[in-house]
Formats: sequence, C-alpha cells, structure tokens
Amino acid sequence: MSERSAAWTDYLAAAQRLDTVRREAADVASAEAVALAAARDELPTVQAQLSLQATRLVAGAGRVGAPPPVLLPGPSEQHLAAQAVAGGPAVALAALRQAQATIEVTDGSLARFGGTAARGLPRNLLIYAPLSLTVLVVQMALAGLADPGARLFYLLVGGLSLALLGFATGWLLVGLVFPKGSRTVPLGAVTCFAPVLLAALLYALR
Repeated sequence: MSERSAAWTDYLAAAQRLDTVRREAADVASAEAVALAAARDELPTVQAQLSLQATRLVAGAGRVGAPPPVLLPGPSEQHLAAQAVAGGPAVALAALRQAQATIEVTDGSLARFGGTAARGLPRNLLIYAPLSLTVLVVQMALAGLADPGARLFYLLVGGLSLALLGFATGWLLVGLVFPKGSRTVPLGAVTCFAPVLLAALLYALR
C-alpha cells in the first residue's frame, strides 16, 4: 500500500469516527430535549398534586388534634433535591416521576387514614358520651347544693373542671380500648364541654 493510500484510509477511518461521535451527540441532545419537554409538561401536575396533598395533611392533622406538619423543605432537603436532579433533564424527569409515584402512595395512605378516622367517630362517642352525661349530672348536683348566689359559679367553673377531667378520662380510655385508632380529640372536647357550657348558659339566662 502506497503512502497516499494509507493516508486516505486513515482519513476515511477518522471521518467515520467523527460521524459516529456526531450521531451519538445528536442522539443525546435529542433525548435530553424530549426529557426536558416531558418534565415541563408533568411538573404542573405534580405541583397541583402536592398542593392538594398539603391541604389534606393539614386538614387531617386538625381532625385528630395534632399540630400542622411542616411542609416546606429546609436547607438540607433543598440541597439533596438539587443533587438529585444535577444529572441533566433525563435524571430530573426520573426524579419527578419518582416523586409522583410517592405522592400516589401517600394519597392512598391518607385515604385509608381518613376512612379510619371517620369510622372512629361513632365508636369513640360511645366512650365520650357517658362520661359527658356523668359530668353533667355531677355538675347539676353540686350546683343544687350550692348557695343560690354562687350557683352560677359552681355551674361554670366546677363544671368546666369536671368536663376537663371527663375529657382526659375519655382520651385515656379511647387510647387503651382502641390503641390503633384515632382519639378524635375535637369530638371528645365538644362532647364533654358543650353540655356543661350549655347548662351554665341556660341558668344565666333564666
């Protein structure tokens, strides 16, 4: 093979390698463009799901008397999230879809929790209601023994103290009898305190 033929062969091989690299780069760029477009399309849906889920979490915490959860990510969570999507559009799209899958799993858990809490309302009422009736009877008995000038005081202050005791007793009993269920704190508070306040109000207005 002549020197000119060898040079031509090397040139053709280099051209083929260059064309391969160019095609691979074009494929990578095309895949990244597709991933970026898909991520932009799916991001609003994930944001809407997160917003709805945040509302449900806060509402669920309120139903069971728990403090509202902290839903805004802190600096460490933001740093981890930035690292998770640092590999380009394809990695970001995969992380976005993983987040969407996590949201769906959490939605299922929230739905089951909501159903459990709803079923716990009449069940827990069977504990709170008798205690509330007992408190009301004791409240009226103590008020009846008191001097007429101090009767309203006994109805209100004494009744509230008894209602607090009844609510605490009910809260403990619900936890002991149904350890895996919700204690439905708002239901217990209303059941125990409302009759006491109503009795004091009716006496004051008579």
